[in-house]
Amino acid sequence: MGASADQGSFLPRGLRDAVVRYRWWILVTALAVTTLVALWTLRLPKVYQATTTLEYDPNPTSPLGSSVEDIGGQVSHFLMSREFFETQNLIIQSRAVAERVVERLGLADDPTFFGQEDDPDWAPVPKEVAAQRLQGKLSLDPIKDTRLVRLRIRDNDPERAATLANMVADAYMQKTMEDRLGSTAAAAEWLAQQLDSTREHLNTSEHALHEFKKRHNVLSVSVENRQNLLSEEIREYNERLTDTRARRIELQARLERLKRARKSPEAVHDSSQGEDSNLDSLRSTLRAKITERASLSVRYGNSHPTILELDGEIAAIRGSISAEVDALIQVAAGDLEEIEAVEAGLSTVQSQAQKAGLELNLREIEYSRLSRQRESNSKLYDLLLQRTAEADLTRLLRTTHVRVVDRALVPTAAISPMVGLNLLGGAAGGLLIGLALAFLLHQMDRRIRDVRDVEGLGLTILGVFPRVGEASSPTPRYGRGRSKRKRVEVVENVVQIVHTHPMSMAAESCRTVRTNLMFMAAESPNKTMVVTSANPKDGKTTVASNIAIALAQSGQRVLLIDADLRRPRIHQAFGLDNRTGLTNALVGERSLSQVTTDVGIDKLSVVTCGPLPPNPAELLHTKQFSRLLEEAASQYDRVIFDSPPLRAVTDAAILAPQCGGVLLVVRARATTRDAVISAIRSLRDVRANILGSVLNDVDSTSGEHGYLGGSYYHYYRSEEHPEEVDSDGHSQSAA
Repeated sequence: MGASADQGSFLPRGLRDAVVRYRWWILVTALAVTTLVALWTLRLPKVYQATTTLEYDPNPTSPLGSSVEDIGGQVSHFLMSREFFETQNLIIQSRAVAERVVERLGLADDPTFFGQEDDPDWAPVPKEVAAQRLQGKLSLDPIKDTRLVRLRIRDNDPERAATLANMVADAYMQKTMEDRLGSTAAAAEWLAQQLDSTREHLNTSEHALHEFKKRHNVLSVSVENRQNLLSEEIREYNERLTDTRARRIELQARLERLKRARKSPEAVHDSSQGEDSNLDSLRSTLRAKITERASLSVRYGNSHPTILELDGEIAAIRGSISAEVDALIQVAAGDLEEIEAVEAGLSTVQSQAQKAGLELNLREIEYSRLSRQRESNSKLYDLLLQRTAEADLTRLLRTTHVRVVDRALVPTAAISPMVGLNLLGGAAGGLLIGLALAFLLHQMDRRIRDVRDVEGLGLTILGVFPRVGEASSPTPRYGRGRSKRKRVEVVENVVQIVHTHPMSMAAESCRTVRTNLMFMAAESPNKTMVVTSANPKDGKTTVASNIAIALAQSGQRVLLIDADLRRPRIHQAFGLDNRTGLTNALVGERSLSQVTTDVGIDKLSVVTCGPLPPNPAELLHTKQFSRLLEEAASQYDRVIFDSPPLRAVTDAAILAPQCGGVLLVVRARATTRDAVISAIRSLRDVRANILGSVLNDVDSTSGEHGYLGGSYYHYYRSEEHPEEVDSDGHSQSAA
């Protein structure tokens, strides 16, 4: 039912819950705001609005023709841009225009302009204050895609509103005219001063150019022709110097090759100058002799006279080759010395030509500078002369780029206050404020309310335990009204409601938890389980006892152990003697069978707490407790521990990891989210297996919990309680 309700509503769940819970707050807030707005609207004075329409003219009358531009303002160049329109609109709303109107109409001396009664003792206010008030009454409304703008004035007096609108338009036009004429006169005076200064600069630049031409003889041969001749000369020098350097490199290479040939004369080959014909003949003869000797040495040996004769001939030939190589080296060295001298001369001539070129470039730069200066001064002088003449003519014009299209008329109806719109806005605003206030109050409430709140914290809901009252408990304060208290089931002992009222809604809820626990691990069920809660009085003892009864009713052997060694309640719930119990078994005084008690419910046994120990946490750490846990698990199908709250003491955190799982009890509208988060963190820190959670003390009539609905509630009520409980029924007393 909760899911369908979410899908059928257009409001977010949090806001919807806030609206349902705080609906009367929302209605009262909306009504209060609407009433205040209505009272405020009726007390407001009536406001009238007068409108004057202006047009910006991009082409005002120009008797001097289009060639003469207005020095006072380049209107035709900027009118079509957004910046021009915005500038003119700001000028209309400026303090300068407002002060002109204040002076003409004497508004600083008029008390009615400031909303005061006509008093002869009225003290005049400063002009700036009156102008500021007039600016507050003025507004502009440009008409899209046109050159028109509406000038609006709002005032409590309709006649004064029309007068102010027309007067602001006139003052703006007069200021525009004065600004244009004033700027034109100032421009003409400045142009005259600049004209005299520019004339002097022009004369100076012309004389400087003439002296430069005279000093450097520029009149006979131009600088450009001189530069061309010098460039051609430098180019010829570069070409000859390049050829000479290439020849020098060749001679250096030849000389180096001949020097290296001294070590192996027979390898010398030089035909660059045709001087090696004799050298080649000697080298060929040397090869032949060496070949002949090699062939004869095989036959006769190295000591044979023929071989010795050949060795002498080879040595003579090699001496001749060495002498020939020395001669070639001397020739090559002479040629290299000659070509180096030629290269040095060409380099000197080239450097002199380049130096002359640089000097000519400097003259050209100076000549160009003087020429540009003269041309610039000449153009500037012509421009200033033309603009001076135009300024003198423009000074005689009295035109402006704005005109009035429609002057303001006296308004006949007030535009403010708008009673209907204000009331509608007040009602809407009050409703929004109420919704915001309700949502804020709802968000500030950190208590767990329904199943979705628990699941949002990462817990699995195994069941929902409805609100049940005990006849001996005080009257609950959960419900607001008589009807809600009547719907709460009242029983004698809520801890055994599954046994005493098997057809009740609470009993069915416990059986749902039992089923979920059995199906969570059908093949290897968790035989030991701890039932705990975040805070005291969340109902852990009630849930633990009823789950134990439900499991026993399914045919399982169940042992319920009261492990709350600080504030035990199991013995009270089942009416047992608490003189012996769990603590006696943990200290070794009794065995498990000796402290186990039959409570009259088939297959259910209970171990009470026993005497309260001074060190509860230490007892749960002992080996005796581990042995007791193993013994209980071997004798029973299910062992359920009722442990203390997690946030109060550490007993549950010590006990949880020793058992197969932990069931966390959360009490609706009592346990906070922070408390549940802290409890989950404590269990995860000790690596306990969190089986899930049971939402306790749920109001079955609210329809907010998501598991229990109205029809389900009435079905079980009709089976066992055909008549409603009177208004004196009491709510569940949870431990």
